[in-house]
Amino acid sequence: MPGTATTDLTRAASGPAAGPAASRFSRDELVFAAWVLFAAANMVVMVAFAAAGVIAFHVIWVSMSVVYGIQGWSARRTYVVLGVVVVATTLAMSAFIRAEGADWMELTEVPLMAGVFLAMVWHVRRRAAALAESLASSERERRAHELKELFVRNCSHEMRTPITVARGYAELVRSQVQTDGAREDVDVVVDELDKLGGLANRLLQLADAYEATHFEWGDVDLDGLVRHTVQRWRPAAERDWRVESVPVVVEGDESRLETALDSLVENALKFTSDGDTILVRCVPTADGADLVVEDSGVGFAASRSGGTRASGRPGTGLGLAIVKAIAETHGGGTELRDRPGGGSVVTLRIARHRPVPAVPRPELSAPAPG
Repeated sequence: MPGTATTDLTRAASGPAAGPAASRFSRDELVFAAWVLFAAANMVVMVAFAAAGVIAFHVIWVSMSVVYGIQGWSARRTYVVLGVVVVATTLAMSAFIRAEGADWMELTEVPLMAGVFLAMVWHVRRRAAALAESLASSERERRAHELKELFVRNCSHEMRTPITVARGYAELVRSQVQTDGAREDVDVVVDELDKLGGLANRLLQLADAYEATHFEWGDVDLDGLVRHTVQRWRPAAERDWRVESVPVVVEGDESRLETALDSLVENALKFTSDGDTILVRCVPTADGADLVVEDSGVGFAASRSGGTRASGRPGTGLGLAIVKAIAETHGGGTELRDRPGGGSVVTLRIARHRPVPAVPRPELSAPAPG
């Protein structure tokens, strides 16, 4: 990309005596000074050696375009250099024409080359401006995402304390009421506070799911994870629990993957009732593995069209959002579909190895105005 490649961070961190910035500045100036000497030498060749005049003329213009493309001069320097080159090559070409008796139409080469150079300048500046806008847009999106995660994290933390205090007082009131009707009313309050507490925890899990730098990466036995998860959930509901798994080891955060699998199983429980089947599978793939939770409940289509959840328990949608976040930080993704014959299938794809974090690209500055 034409223009000097710099980063805002480097600019902010570097002072007047900063080594890298000073070196880059000196190198650019040295390159420009070397080109000025090179162009002047070619001017001499145009005047002194008529046979090589045409070649030297074109070398001057081509080299100017190359150096501009590398450095991205300011507008002032660009137009000053262009003016000097136009005047100098015009005079040198005029001397060449007089000495060689060439056709004065040769002088039209100067405005043609100047026009080509200006077209190149316009293209470079337009491309630099478009790239700068793209980088600015990406930075705004990144900042908005960070602010959203910060809001979710702070919100979940701030919610937990008042919910805990309110639940404590509700428990106290429930222990003191005398009538069954009043106790049932307090039970509703406690139940709703428990739901709010669960929501706060899920919001915190969702914020943490995107913090891949905080993961405890290591080898994870997905077969053992699947069997242990089913074993833990089996007493929670009267379902026909089934496991189809083979040994697969991937690089990941076992606690986060366990959270994701728990969310999938909990989602299956919401859409099923006693006697329904919940099948948990671990399927090896070419680049990792799929964790699949399949159930024989109402399915996603029925729930989206207004069907009632089999369990009657309301959902927030945060569970699948957490699963998606964990899958993406493990180099995979999620897939949701209805099961033929009724029910749903949710797939959590995991890469075999830890994803390589993207290296931040340095921001490229457009040529400085003026």
